[in-house]
Amino acid sequence: IVAFLVGKKLPNRDVLQILQRKWGQVGRFSIHVAGNGVFLARFENRQARDWVLDNGPWDVWGYHLAVRPWSRDMSLSLGECKSMPLWVKLKGVPIQFWNKVGLSYIASVLGKPLHMDVTTMNRHALMFARVCIDISATSSFPESVTLELEDGSTNSIEVEYPWRPTACALCKVFDHSNRSCPKVTRREWMPRPVLMAQRKPEDDMGCATEQQGSPYGVNCLIVLICFVMNHGWS
Repeated sequence: IVAFLVGKKLPNRDVLQILQRKWGQVGRFSIHVAGNGVFLARFENRQARDWVLDNGPWDVWGYHLAVRPWSRDMSLSLGECKSMPLWVKLKGVPIQFWNKVGLSYIASVLGKPLHMDVTTMNRHALMFARVCIDISATSSFPESVTLELEDGSTNSIEVEYPWRPTACALCKVFDHSNRSCPKVTRREWMPRPVLMAQRKPEDDMGCATEQQGSPYGVNCLIVLICFVMNHGWS
C-alpha cells in the first residue's frame, strides 16, 4: 500500500516507528520512504494489508495519513494527489437506507465510497453513519445532501467532516492550499507617490498650479489655500 502524510512533514524515522507499532500487531511488513511524505508498505499476507486499508485513514501525531492500494500507474508524489480517503459522518439517514447499498448510494454524491466502520456496519448506534469516502480535491465539501425518497418527498442529510485537508482549486491537488499555490501571481504592494505642490517664483500669492505628469496618466490638481493678505484681493 501507499501512505501519504498530509499536513506536516515529520521525521521519517518517527513515522516509521509509529507505523510499525500500529500495524505490526496484525502482521509483519516492511516500509520504505518513497518521497517527501510518501511511504510504501509491503505486507507478508493479504489479511494484514486489508486490515490496514479498512481501518484507515490513520494519523501520525495528529496528522492525517491516507492509505490506498498500490497500482502500477499510481503516482508516488503528494503533489499529484488529486483525491484522498476521508472519514465522513452522515446524520439523519432514514432507517431504510441504513445498509451497505443505501449508505453507498448517499455517499456516492460526495465521492467514491470505500468502507464503513464497525459500529456503522453492525448498526450499534443510529445517530450517524461513519463512512470512508475517496473525495476529490475539486470537491466543494457540501454540508448536506438532499435525498429523494420513494414517495416523492425529500430528506436532508447532514454531512460532517471530522478532518478536512487543504486543497488547491487551481492545481486540483491536496498538496497545498490556494494561498500557497506556486502558480498564483504574487502582487507586490507599491506605495503610492505623494504629490506635493510646488511654488513657482512668479506666483506672488503662493497659489499652486496644476501639476503635470502624474504616474497614473492624468493631471492631478492640488489646491492650496491662498492666504489673504492685509490688502485684500487684488
